[in-house]
Amino acid sequence: MNSIKIKLHVLSPIHIGCDDVYEPTSFVIDENKKKLIEFDPMDFIKALPPKEKDEFSKICSGDNLLAIFKFIKRSYMPDIGGKEVEIATGILEHYKKAVDNKSTYNNKEVINQFSINRTAYNPQTNQPYIPGSSLKGSLRTAYLSALANVKGIKGYQQQSQAKDKAKDLEKVLLNGSFETDPFRMVKVSDLLPLENVKSKILYAVNRKKKESDKASLAESGPTQIFESIQPGCVFDGTINIQAPAEGSGVNLPVTEEKLKSAVNKFYIPLLESDIKTLKTLDISVLLINEINSKFKGQINKTVFLIRIGRHSGAEAVTIEGNRHIKIMQGRNEKPKYLDRATTFWLASEESKPKSNSGLTPFGWAVLEVVN
Repeated sequence: MNSIKIKLHVLSPIHIGCDDVYEPTSFVIDENKKKLIEFDPMDFIKALPPKEKDEFSKICSGDNLLAIFKFIKRSYMPDIGGKEVEIATGILEHYKKAVDNKSTYNNKEVINQFSINRTAYNPQTNQPYIPGSSLKGSLRTAYLSALANVKGIKGYQQQSQAKDKAKDLEKVLLNGSFETDPFRMVKVSDLLPLENVKSKILYAVNRKKKESDKASLAESGPTQIFESIQPGCVFDGTINIQAPAEGSGVNLPVTEEKLKSAVNKFYIPLLESDIKTLKTLDISVLLINEINSKFKGQINKTVFLIRIGRHSGAEAVTIEGNRHIKIMQGRNEKPKYLDRATTFWLASEESKPKSNSGLTPFGWAVLEVVN
């Protein structure tokens, strides 16, 4: 077995979903610190004086979520404590309006606007981490793209009659299905932080890639809010590549050299293409310069570019030369399929930014081999 020690250096915001949220009834936002504070609801209730407990009980017996939200803001005491997370400027302003006495939000609006998706985290330490499955998925896409290039397979999904075209393509590339899948021999550990992780709650805004749409800054799709790991954070873990057992049927075993070669060949052109398109939208991304300055001379040797997590872009999760990306159209119109995505999702401080200049792509990181 080949055991590879790795570090993951975060270059741009990364969000990896975990089916958990910051509930509106279990946090407050400290306007001075500009941070969300998540507390234990039982600690909050225990700290209430008897009279306020009675008041809170009456409010909770109704169905007015906004009233609960406002009560918590008014009654939370710093001694209760809790986990603190930095928030985008726009979220703070949004929160101030919600808890204002003149606010008339309904329950659905409170839930939609203040149920904030958490990034994957360790429930024991409350610290974000990078699930090994997420990194393995990114490695697999790059590896499959390399196989497609070697075998000269292009446009397969447009030609295939299979019900699940993507799965069918993988079988062709790997010469079989699960039993003979060489990636069964690749084990990626969860990546744990080397120090406290900085995360931030940000907006994700959608922008069309066409330059002609540049002026339409606030009309390019809905906004989303979620917690993201911030640039500068470093995680470590291992990738173990096992040799297939004799008679296993795995005839295209993964090797360290093949895997490393596939990763940079896949992700570097994607980043260069994205940067070129983003420039047409007045978005300046300096990730290439940052990589070169931090890891000078190590690219393709011990350092490899990768993209993981939500809003990494359809190109980063589909096989080069065989992309069949579903593009939704207007209401009552059938979707169309293209070899490229038509929009970017980008991290933002505001839900409707007046300029594109402060937007940042999601998901970019550097994978460093350290052994």
